Amino acid sequence: MRAFFPSFTSKEFLYRFLSSVFIIAIIAPILFVGYYWHFWGRIISFGVLAFILFYSLYEIFFHFQSRKIFAAISASLGFLLFLFPSNFNLNQIYFSKDVEFSWSSIEFFAREQVLDYHIFFALPFLIVIRFMDSKQKTNSRFFSDILLKFIIIFIVTLFFKFLWLLNTFNVYLVISLALIAVISDISGYIFGSIFGRKIFAWKFDFSPKKSMEGFIFSFIFSFIFTLLIFLNLNFGINLNNWLLFKILAIIFLPIVAIFGDIFFSVIKRYLNIKDFSQIIKGHGGIFDRLDSISFVFLSFFTIILII
Repeated sequence: MRAFFPSFTSKEFLYRFLSSVFIIAIIAPILFVGYYWHFWGRIISFGVLAFILFYSLYEIFFHFQSRKIFAAISASLGFLLFLFPSNFNLNQIYFSKDVEFSWSSIEFFAREQVLDYHIFFALPFLIVIRFMDSKQKTNSRFFSDILLKFIIIFIVTLFFKFLWLLNTFNVYLVISLALIAVISDISGYIFGSIFGRKIFAWKFDFSPKKSMEGFIFSFIFSFIFTLLIFLNLNFGINLNNWLLFKILAIIFLPIVAIFGDIFFSVIKRYLNIKDFSQIIKGHGGIFDRLDSISFVFLSFFTIILII
């Protein structure tokens, strides 16, 4: 998500707030359609999320390549991985009118997605694309570019599939997980702007505008929110180790929200850019908004699958 700026004005905050409301007004109907319309909702939300996934990857890979066509081809790899899992029978189950998405089925689908070996087929294609990009094939960052693109495809594809799966199960759980990251971002922005570098003088090379104070307040407020939701709600989650899950979720989800922000900030620093795009005025690109949220979702399922 956005950096914790040291300067803060009410006008700037209002602009960001209104932009956020606009984003929510677009995304919320997709989530509720996917949840309440069951069969047709699953199809519609799957298609919309597939398109958003493609554009998310495209806006990131645009900065890796010298030509748009190579960015589009690279983004298509993640798009295809989202559409076609290694177990082709899964798509028949996903879109069957007779299938109800229970918690046990969500766990099964998530595990199958993590074990999807098709992701490794992206590597040779990324290498070929890099060679074909004649303006960059002699670049000293040849291998690091390929590795980063592979990691990004893995993270983004897995996030969107998890988002879609979980949304078919409980849209309110999806909203709650997203709010962990949103609260982390907002609290870090506000309090980092007010108190930034007044206590700790540390500067971060990956993003000079971020401050330790911003990170601390991000964790505090997102931790409180996570504590409240998982102590009072279970969202229909059926786990034998429910207590262990709650402890791990309450501790780690606020932390990974911050690390999601840091990870994509490091990538932007690597690419020498401020935002991935300007599709959302005042907010940047899609993954300038979804960076922390993606890490919260991935970590949520990681906890589910290891306990």
